[in-house]
Amino acid sequence: LQIDQKLSKKFLQMNNTKIKICGIKDTRLIDELTKLNIDFIGINFIESSKRFINSKSAKAISQKLSSKQTKIKLVGLFQDHDKSLVNELSNDLNLDYVQLCGNESIEYLEGIEKKIIKTIHIKKELEIEEINQKINLYLEKSDYVILDTYSKSSSGGTGVSFNWDKYKTLFNKRVFVAGGLNPKNIGDLIKSHNPWGVDVSSGVEHEGEKSIKKIKDFIKFTEK
Repeated sequence: LQIDQKLSKKFLQMNNTKIKICGIKDTRLIDELTKLNIDFIGINFIESSKRFINSKSAKAISQKLSSKQTKIKLVGLFQDHDKSLVNELSNDLNLDYVQLCGNESIEYLEGIEKKIIKTIHIKKELEIEEINQKINLYLEKSDYVILDTYSKSSSGGTGVSFNWDKYKTLFNKRVFVAGGLNPKNIGDLIKSHNPWGVDVSSGVEHEGEKSIKKIKDFIKFTEK
């Protein structure tokens, strides 16, 4: 009976929604984050983003995370950067994944030396089949894709959701849902559409800074 219970518990843990907390800017939260049920942490190298960090801060985060011997994977966000810069920085910082948030082509992806997460931005007028084709195309070269809300002014972290009901059939394995997620609505998303993974940034912030309380609440409501 004990073996069965252990196996059941392990099975449930394996099937939990994957969680990515994006836009970490310094080391102060790393101690707390490594105690939580988080799978990925994102650090932002997109210069136009308010969550942009320099290589020195990124190095400190990487070293702190490595010292914790945690399962959490470190992801670096880039947008249409020169490939040589992406490879140089991601290798220097020992990133686990490179997240590409711009208009990077398949040929561009082929030149990236780290594992890839590709962001796909959803515009209201896009049809399901069009998005599905993009997902299948990018998953040939990427480990995961992220479906996020399109914005003219930002590559992510807008706090705006897309139409979950319209695109729910796309929430398959290796696909993260992002855009406007927060502790108040994540439970509805999990209950209604059971996404394989979720990605949150602005929804767990208070006055522009990451809130450990909001992150804990987000995780709590993510648990099935």
